[in-house]
Order: sequence, then structure tokens, then C-alpha cells
Amino acid sequence: MIDRLYQLVNKGSYRALSLILAIVLMVSIFLNAKKFALELGGPSPLFTLFLIWGTSTLWIHGMGLEIRKDRWKAVFNPLIGYCAAIGGLFYIYFI
Repeated sequence: MIDRLYQLVNKGSYRALSLILAIVLMVSIFLNAKKFALELGGPSPLFTLFLIWGTSTLWIHGMGLEIRKDRWKAVFNPLIGYCAAIGGLFYIYFI
């Protein structure tokens, strides 16, 4: 099941999308670092951890690294990275 889910996005165009989203999310986090500072009203540390995990997942997928073990395919699934990127970019630019 995990292998089929991973193969759903294991195509060249999705890899390019992952690389572009990883770059955009990383630059957005660096340029808006004040939003992620641990001050009153900032995001929770779990949300920030989720963004870092999603960015790492998108970098791994976008660079074309091949994951062979199913457990690592579940941990570094690009669909999780896409959700993190959309959520993070929504938080940075619309909230």
C-alpha cells in the first residue's frame, strides 16, 4: 500500500514540483523568520517542526533520491510534504 502511494507521485513532474516547493518554502521561512520566532502569537513548535519535516521531505523527493525501504517511504512521503508546504505558505502569506 505504501509503495503504491509513493509511486503515485514518483514521476518527473512531481519531482520538479517538489523541488520548486522546497525552494519556495525554504526562502519564505528564511525571509519571514520573525513569524517563526518563539514570541507570543507565533506558531506552535509542532507546526514549525512539521514545516521542517515537510521541507526535508520535499528536498529528498525533489533531488531524486531513491528510497528503497517501505518504512522510509512512509516517513518521507511527498504527499505529507505537499500538505506541509501548502499549510506553511498559507500561514506565512495569509495569516
